[in-house]
Amino acid sequence: MEEQQIRDFVYRVSNDEKLRKELSSSPDDVLRRESFSPRVAEIVRRLVPHLAFDTAFATPLSWWKN
Repeated sequence: MEEQQIRDFVYRVSNDEKLRKELSSSPDDVLRRESFSPRVAEIVRRLVPHLAFDTAFATPLSWWKN
C-alpha cells in the first residue's frame, strides 16, 4: 500500500509541472495536502530534491509497475 502511494505520487509529480513547482517551493504544504502517513511523508520528503526537476518525462513510467 505505501509503495503504491509513493509510486503514484512520483508518477504524478513527473508528469505535472504545476505540482512539481509547488513541491519545490512548498513541499510541506504538498505533503500535508496529500495526507500521507508519517512514514510515507518522510520517504517523499527525501525524494523532493530528485522530484523537483525542470522537465517532465517524455515516456510513461511503466518500468515502475511490476
